[in-house]
This record gives sequence, C-alpha cells and structure tokens, in this order.
Amino acid sequence: MDAVRCVLLVHNEADAFGGLEEMLRDQQVRTHHAHHCAEARCILSETRTLDVVLTAAKLADGTWEDVIRLVRKTARHLPVIVMSRVVSMRLYLDTQDGGAADFIAPPVQPRDLAHVLTSAVHRKVPRRSLRSTPERAIYP
Repeated sequence: MDAVRCVLLVHNEADAFGGLEEMLRDQQVRTHHAHHCAEARCILSETRTLDVVLTAAKLADGTWEDVIRLVRKTARHLPVIVMSRVVSMRLYLDTQDGGAADFIAPPVQPRDLAHVLTSAVHRKVPRRSLRSTPERAIYP
C-alpha cells in the first residue's frame, strides 16, 4: 500500500479487529489504538502521522458519527472507514450520508483492505455529510 502508512483503529472488539491488525502489520502499516471516543480524541490531537481512521460502528462512549465529528474538529480531513460485524443496508447508507469514506464488514481479505484504505486516502475531495440535502435521501 503505497500511500497508507499509519491507521488509527477505534474499537473495543478485539475479535473483529484482531485480524485487521495482523493484515495491516503484514502490509507495513503502523497502527494506533483507541478503545473509545475520548481516547481517539487524544490520539487525533497528538499524532500527525495518521492517514486513515478505521472505527467500529458502536463504541462504549459513542458511535462512528462521534468519531467523524472528532476527525472533523482536527481539520485534517482524514478519511474515516466504518466497520461493523453486522451487515446492514441502513447502516451502510447512514455511514455514507454521514461522511464516512467507506464501510466494511468481516470477513475482510488483505487485498480488499488494502484497496479500501488506498481508495479512501486517494480521494481528492473530503466527503461531506449529505444529511443537509434531504432531496438526496433514498430511504425514509
């Protein structure tokens, strides 16, 4: 993975994210870990080498939406990828409308992970929330 050097993993589910850490290590990608939003806020404010944030959909003290808000406060336009153990079209659409760069669900293959991360980093224009344009809504 040429452009992705460092990923912040925000989760409290070792089983769902354990394989991701190993895949990232095999791809020479460094990781930082946060188990909740408060910890993620500290890492985001202190670490300037991050390329991508990969977060669980639900955290002990918040959700993927809170992580996106934290990233936006840094004004660094880091892409946020949401991972959920449950495949839900509603959640997928919510994450896309809410500004996430992508959405993934296990099982994740190393090649697919590399593609998702690289695609998120290479996006020229940071995603913005579509919630402000209700005419774009495709579900009730």
